[in-house]
Amino acid sequence: MRMVRIFAACVLCLILRSNLNATMIVPISVEELTRRASDVVEATVLNSWSAWNPQHTLIYTYTQMQVIQSLKGTSQSITVKQIGGKVGNVTQKVAGVRQFQIGEQAMLFLRPSQAGDGTHVIVGLMQGNFRIARSTTGEMIASNGVSGVHSLQQGKVEHYAGASMRLADLESVVRGALTQ
Repeated sequence: MRMVRIFAACVLCLILRSNLNATMIVPISVEELTRRASDVVEATVLNSWSAWNPQHTLIYTYTQMQVIQSLKGTSQSITVKQIGGKVGNVTQKVAGVRQFQIGEQAMLFLRPSQAGDGTHVIVGLMQGNFRIARSTTGEMIASNGVSGVHSLQQGKVEHYAGASMRLADLESVVRGALTQ
């Protein structure tokens, strides 16, 4: 019996160790992201900066974005707040949080930050952050996949690859969810 416990403890340690640099999510459909979001926007990154929280325990990155198209909500510009970033010599990284690059475009599913500071946070971590890029065939593609993320589905832990689809299809799914 003692050997079984030791074996079980070793297996548990290996599982936990393999997931130390990962984020665990429960997948959310685009329709559910739309329902949970107060704003669904296509936006371009204008500016980004990082700062400590008031307790000096966490770093947040703030990204100012210009709204190109609003599918839900009425925002013209928006500031997105994400955990992680770099202040001075200190860097905090969170698996599943993709920092924005100036000039890039994204479709974002957002809600107001609980901090009440006028910023917005992304619904479902990376799931509500679809990076928009042109494919080799010239089509606009939206993708929310990032590395270091695992999903929990029906009791199984799996690598989360995210979704990738034509931007027009993503817009169509969002519009359909808004009419339900």
